[in-house]
Amino acid sequence: MNFGQLEGNEHLKKSLTELERAQRMPHAIIISSGSEQQRAELATHLAMWAVCSGGEKPCGKCKNCLNAEHRAHSDIYYAKGSGKTNIYNKDELKGMIRDASVKPNQADRKVYVLEECDRRLPVISQNTFLKTLEEPPQDVLFIMTCENSRSLLETIRSRAVEFALESDSRLDEEALGVAREIALGIVSPSEIDLLRATYLLNERALALEALDALTLLLRDGLSVYVGAKAELDSEIAEALCRKLTRSKFLNLIELTQNAQSKINANVSLKLISVWLCGQYRRNVWQK
Repeated sequence: MNFGQLEGNEHLKKSLTELERAQRMPHAIIISSGSEQQRAELATHLAMWAVCSGGEKPCGKCKNCLNAEHRAHSDIYYAKGSGKTNIYNKDELKGMIRDASVKPNQADRKVYVLEECDRRLPVISQNTFLKTLEEPPQDVLFIMTCENSRSLLETIRSRAVEFALESDSRLDEEALGVAREIALGIVSPSEIDLLRATYLLNERALALEALDALTLLLRDGLSVYVGAKAELDSEIAEALCRKLTRSKFLNLIELTQNAQSKINANVSLKLISVWLCGQYRRNVWQK
């Protein structure tokens, strides 16, 4: 994927590029964290990618890209909202859903962008939108931006892939330590090492931060796997690379995000730790 003038967020860029190469780009994307401007810029960039008719996408030069960059492409719809707070109401969502079933006019895909969903997409509208995310039309990409995705329904989050932009906040050392233990447990030949590590996810806030850190460690490993440098922990990254393939890295990142969704849905942390241990082992050690 060509990122042009977009700076920073190297882990996120690598993840998107890997998904594109593996032809596993999702039909629904959540862009979270960072600033509102950063979220809007990435949403526009992904919309350009979806409609680009050039070479390495998005080329930034074809008519589709230029129209998308200026928010003037007939196959890209930016939800408008209504009222003083520009809330996305049910009627607008229903109209968007009906339009999604109509074939694109100019490009190979249609794109629907809903910005700042944590402030503008109320629960009643999320429920209206849910069925479309469960059974999406072909050749459609939904992009949602928000500062904090945890304000969205778990059912919405579980049907989209989230990409978190970098923020200025530093990782908690205790959470990072737990994440390192889990990462080493993932590639340990002994299942008890992983079980002990996941058992450390015994408090909600710590568990969410530790899984955030684990996602960064897995992305570090994926970076090293494709020949780039690790940003957070090169030793952990190299240990992961000795055992994992590209597809296994992607599966582990997805499993980690699923675990965070379960935590936000108030599933028992003990059940989650056992579930994670089993899922990680199955993904890494199956032939």
